[in-house]
Amino acid sequence: MDFKVTQDTYNPLLKRKEVSIEVEHETQGTPSRVDLRKAVASKYNTKPENVYVVNVETRTGTQTASCSVEVYDDAQTARQTVPKYIQTRNLPAEERKKVREEETKKEEAKPKAEKPKMEKPAAKAQKPEEAKEAKPKVEAKPAAETPKKGKEAEAK
Repeated sequence: MDFKVTQDTYNPLLKRKEVSIEVEHETQGTPSRVDLRKAVASKYNTKPENVYVVNVETRTGTQTASCSVEVYDDAQTARQTVPKYIQTRNLPAEERKKVREEETKKEEAKPKAEKPKMEKPAAKAQKPEEAKEAKPKVEAKPAAETPKKGKEAEAK
């Protein structure tokens, strides 16, 4: 698998290299994340556990994939920084399946807590006459009293 680094920047705050690569894959389909991790790890002389492929995109009709990859200085920082779903995506297929099954079992084991039913506050019973009196009355001005604008005001 041949790839070309298009952008390589170091982020000292997160202790990682943020790399954009272009992968040529003319004889086969889009490469897997596991294969990309191994290739990028060998290029940067690090372990595959320190490399996470964030995004892989192949445009329709081309044999070139654009990838966003993060290469961490150490595995501990990577586990703390990389979101769980990205970590799961970067696992081999068998391990990924096991992790997802465990997550579904955990969610099923959680008892669904019922939401307490909220009662509506009792509305004060008002007589229709009292309800009408409570509303402020707005009187409309007759059309003759409204100020004129434009040419009509100048004519007077």
